[in-house]
Amino acid sequence: MTFEAGVTPPDRLLTWVDIDEHFRALAVQGAWPEWLHEASAYWDGVELTVGGDPSREEIWSWLRHAIGPLSVDTEAATILLDPEGEDQALPLTVRAVDDHLPTPITRRLEWTDSRIVRALSQPLQAPESAALPHNVSFSAFHSFKGGVGRTLHTVALAHRISAERGARVLLVDADLEAPGITWMLRAQGIRIDFSFSDFLALLHGSIDGDCTKAVQVAQSYLVNQEADGIFVLPAQRNPERFGQPRIEPRHLLTPRRSPYFLTESLAELTAYIGADVILVDLRAGMSELSAPVLLDPRVKRIFVTTLSDQSVQGTVHLLGELGKRAPSVRDTDPVPAAIITQFQSRNHADLVGSASSAIGEAIAGVVKGSEADETTRELVSDPILSPFNPSLLALPAAWDDVRDALMSNAVADTLEPLALELTQGAEDALFAETPAVESVAADREKLALFAADFRYAESGKASGRAFLRTDALLSLASSHKTDLPIEIVVGAKGAGKTFTYLTMCTRGDWRTFASDIGVEGVQVDAPLVPVLAAQYLGDEPRERIESIRESAIRSLSETEVTAVSNLQDFLKDNLRENRTDSEWRRIWLVCLARAAGISGAAVETVEEDLVDLAARKRAVFVLDGLEDIFQDFHRDQAQQRALRALLTGCPDWFRSLRGRPLGLVAFVRRDLVQRAIQQNSAQFLARYRNHALRWNQTEVLRLVAWTADQSDALKLPPGMDLHSASDDQLSEHLLKIWGKQLGTAKSKEARSKEWFLAVMSDFNGQIQARDVVGFLAEAARLTAEESKWPDRLLSPSAMRAALKACSDDKVASIGEEIPAIKAVFTKLRQLDSDERKVPFDPEKLGLGLEDVELLSSSGVIAQVKGEYWMPEIYRQALGFKAMRRPPVLSIHKELRRRSGDL
Repeated sequence: MTFEAGVTPPDRLLTWVDIDEHFRALAVQGAWPEWLHEASAYWDGVELTVGGDPSREEIWSWLRHAIGPLSVDTEAATILLDPEGEDQALPLTVRAVDDHLPTPITRRLEWTDSRIVRALSQPLQAPESAALPHNVSFSAFHSFKGGVGRTLHTVALAHRISAERGARVLLVDADLEAPGITWMLRAQGIRIDFSFSDFLALLHGSIDGDCTKAVQVAQSYLVNQEADGIFVLPAQRNPERFGQPRIEPRHLLTPRRSPYFLTESLAELTAYIGADVILVDLRAGMSELSAPVLLDPRVKRIFVTTLSDQSVQGTVHLLGELGKRAPSVRDTDPVPAAIITQFQSRNHADLVGSASSAIGEAIAGVVKGSEADETTRELVSDPILSPFNPSLLALPAAWDDVRDALMSNAVADTLEPLALELTQGAEDALFAETPAVESVAADREKLALFAADFRYAESGKASGRAFLRTDALLSLASSHKTDLPIEIVVGAKGAGKTFTYLTMCTRGDWRTFASDIGVEGVQVDAPLVPVLAAQYLGDEPRERIESIRESAIRSLSETEVTAVSNLQDFLKDNLRENRTDSEWRRIWLVCLARAAGISGAAVETVEEDLVDLAARKRAVFVLDGLEDIFQDFHRDQAQQRALRALLTGCPDWFRSLRGRPLGLVAFVRRDLVQRAIQQNSAQFLARYRNHALRWNQTEVLRLVAWTADQSDALKLPPGMDLHSASDDQLSEHLLKIWGKQLGTAKSKEARSKEWFLAVMSDFNGQIQARDVVGFLAEAARLTAEESKWPDRLLSPSAMRAALKACSDDKVASIGEEIPAIKAVFTKLRQLDSDERKVPFDPEKLGLGLEDVELLSSSGVIAQVKGEYWMPEIYRQALGFKAMRRPPVLSIHKELRRRSGDL
């Protein structure tokens, strides 16, 4: 026969226990032959239960392979123990059973199975009902080690749910050996007439798994054991009583009861006393006291750990066991959570990152049968971080004092995501009335059409409309009420440079632009003079720009307006010559002068020409589309010198003019700046940081809300001002766009907002406006006539599909705009699918140092501890697969370090 390649004989067989454990390990690995049903080892022998009538030779051949050829005596039918000796052999007997009359073997909810059977390789039998009785929200706190803050966080969550969310909580101290909550009640002097031990005893004495009497008795006492809106069920009536509990949870695991009798009975009790949520504080370690609760996949299992290696690895191991025994299989099964405690954010960032990655990956392994994307798995399994708080090192004894200590620090705040999840069923539905499918379909069409028009500024359909007031534009206008702007507006590709350029130019003059943004009191005015524009502008916006330039020339010059020569050709011709920095400054000034109607401007006399203009008139020159001229800026030093002269030399010359009668606003891509000003790029970017087109998460949410409002698909609530709206207000409003989660309220899916922000970000921490609007257009189009999600405009499946389309578009567009990146993308796409994995080694993918630098500066990749990762917005289109959970915290720390935030 063919044996399992992964079967490894044990190193030592000292006693029958080693044989028993080895058979157990083989069963868990699924390494038993088909004919073996059960294996049992005792102090005086070993017994195998087989079916299918295997031959004696087949049985002993497998044993020699599984246990080791020198540990099996075939002739004597014994298994030999170490060390050698006459009494070191255990006789083996084989018991045959009829395969047609199988004896059902019910596994118990225990860590240590009493019988070693083939079924150990399979998960435990799932509960018959997908939900606990009365849909009670059930959560259990556990830790591999004690002293990590498990009880503290259990109590903090109970207070958070009760005080902040108005839900009623049943708090159970199920740590029967070292109760903590019980001592708090005792020190407070709270009356304790009924305990968890009493409830277990009543359940143990129940008939045929009927918990009615136990629930009724418990309710009559629990009404007197309420503190701060929390019903408290202590471990024992007398916490000073030591010794092994008389009745343990495992004693309830009898054949005539449901395997999930304890959790179902606790859920019945929760509903009977009128509570919404039950929180259980379990015994630490791999204790059988905790097994019947942790092994119910309907329970929200929360694991608390410090950064201690033993604690982290123990938690990972425990989660691995849950993944094998009681995974979250059904869509309604909650995803386990983890809380990392007792660390200092500044000193332990790397340890937090590695621990979060290991634990998050283990949590993701508990979630089975999910088709969620990698980002969803990452978000739903991301540990909660609860930093060290010295005031909680020595907790007070009494309940009220503990509550006051928790209220005075941020522990409860960190648990808000858990509080929100556990109280979803208790909250009122977001939509009291479900809108008609026809109405939702019409709104989706409005959103799809508007966003599609608005996606590309070059279409010309959106440039004349109202625009979103961003912090960058408000800063630009409000900083120049009494003088004209001399500013470099930096933004990554897709950040909205061209749209903002068109928006600014179409206002005609500086004061009108500021007023339309909402900045009043501008005391200086000047016509806006378009100098350069992006080549890919459509005919309509290009004609509009020409009209605006002609209007500006008429206001600046008394001579007849003549056509402006092709400035791009003028610049390209000069790139063929070896020009100095000062020459390039004057070349740029020539472009500005000619755009203002000084057709005879020349390099030798342009400064005098502009000084003469400044003595008579005011003007603001506006430039965009620089990347069209400097397409080889990564390698060509002449192009870098030309750019540097525009970004530094020209502004300095403009500032030298008394009274600053001339203004300059140049829209430039961030990577052009970094290449042109290599030595002091960070200092340069910091100088213009307030006006940079950099979309933070709040502004991205504003853009989503603004787009929906402008399309008439989802109007803003009366009185809501987008610019002053808080994150919470925006998030609440946008629930009507994408719902709370990428699925139903009880599904194990990521929250829609967090997923959206995560998948749209690159590794420069940026989200581009074009990507956001494109995503909305595609997701609304794909949702189309769906009737399954009438409570939202975008369905989960459409959002996931839109991400792929958005990723494809982003990779294509950045490749068109930066040929050097396009070449690298082409190289990556030509790799075999087995090679396209993250993390990756650039050398193995054929990437040189220049390629890596280019991709890193563009936010396409990031290096953490020698490994390179890729964000979702690029990974999808390039076909890279994530081999393990990315170290999110480490990546973000590295990004903050690069940007100067650390």
